[in-house]
Amino acid sequence: MWEVRVASWLTSFADVSDPACELVCFPHAGGGSSVFQTWHQHTDSLRVSAVRLPGRESRLREPAIADLGDLVDALVVGLGKVFSKPYAFYGHSMGALVAYELCRKLRALGLPLPQGLFVAGMDAPQQLDLDRAHDLPRDELVAWLIGVNGLDPEVLEYPALIDLMLPTIRADLAVVEDYHHVQQPPLPVPIHVLRGRGDVQVTVSGSSGWAALTSEGCRVTDFDGDHFFVEHNEQRIVSLIEADLVAERAER
Repeated sequence: MWEVRVASWLTSFADVSDPACELVCFPHAGGGSSVFQTWHQHTDSLRVSAVRLPGRESRLREPAIADLGDLVDALVVGLGKVFSKPYAFYGHSMGALVAYELCRKLRALGLPLPQGLFVAGMDAPQQLDLDRAHDLPRDELVAWLIGVNGLDPEVLEYPALIDLMLPTIRADLAVVEDYHHVQQPPLPVPIHVLRGRGDVQVTVSGSSGWAALTSEGCRVTDFDGDHFFVEHNEQRIVSLIEADLVAERAER
């Protein structure tokens, strides 16, 4: 069983005295909690937190977890305090898959479920058909990452940095590429899919496929941009999430 250091798994970027909900954000493959550090600037009613995964940032010395089941089990323990109050999940790319499978694990354990699941940059899990990249030779993997905008070409000037990052990136990619969807009843959690119109890694049918995974309704909202469209639409996305969650709280 993976050893969990509970205090290390979550960081919040601003205090909110009486939040309507805590938005727990899951980063893309190779990403860290810092990609969400400015989200709190766009909301007055949400506490924005982000998952700190092993193998990056303050947890750089810890090996990244390459198995989705192990990662989800660790998150159940590491995020335990979150589940006692209203919360929601946002996940981008790999983070979307992790958040979805965490929801299913929480249901299996009889723990409180999120008030909403917001997913971006990922086809519905039952429709995933991904190229295998995590086990490519070093230079081929680097070229592939640059090709999908996962690495800035300027990083080629820093080979030592690449070699430091690659084990974590490989592990994150393995989480998704080794995934096999197991059919279960739909989640009683509303799902909102966010999609970049220019994202070649996500299809229209793959986005709409999330509807089969929820019994509480699914919406798809398109944005201008590619796989990392969130970077240029941050304020709109946070406002959209806030509106959904505040409305959900009012209905309850």
